[in-house]
Amino acid sequence: MASFAAAFADVAPIEQDDGPAPVCAIAYAPEYARLMGFFRAILESNERSPRVLELTAALAEHNAAHYTVWHVRRECLWALASNDASILTDELRYSAEVARENPKNYQIWYHRRALVEKIGQAAAADELALISTALRDDAKNYHAWSNRLWVLKTYGGWAGELEFCTALLDADVYNNSAWNHLYQVKAQLG
Repeated sequence: MASFAAAFADVAPIEQDDGPAPVCAIAYAPEYARLMGFFRAILESNERSPRVLELTAALAEHNAAHYTVWHVRRECLWALASNDASILTDELRYSAEVARENPKNYQIWYHRRALVEKIGQAAAADELALISTALRDDAKNYHAWSNRLWVLKTYGGWAGELEFCTALLDADVYNNSAWNHLYQVKAQLG
């Protein structure tokens, strides 16, 4: 926390304003509340920099489902990638770790989709590999299935999908997610 205080010494944190008489004030952890104070100030100033990228990572550790944190993180990435394209591949590695820890988190899958869109075809195979791992851990993960179908429809790679579905259905014939994906695969392959 001290490192954030030093990094944001020039920023006046904006405290949470729940109004004069909140019905049910949320008791945020002190560290999260302090980080959010910096984040609200950053939102107001519209700063997009490496320190904001670090701040969003710290906030995502506290709440990986915070949509605005991921949105601002993407804005930082897009701004910083204009000078260093490797930042996007670094982000794929970072977000893969977050996805493994939060496999049913919509925000992380949406974030990864935006990254893959920005990088293009070069990221598709690795994305399918990560999704395969997520589905081995939980074969009914809706967000992973949805992202898998998007990658396939956008970048191809349908070869092996029949076998992929068959293996999951052999493990659990009642897996409606695998049946739905199999329908999509057969529709695509003809």
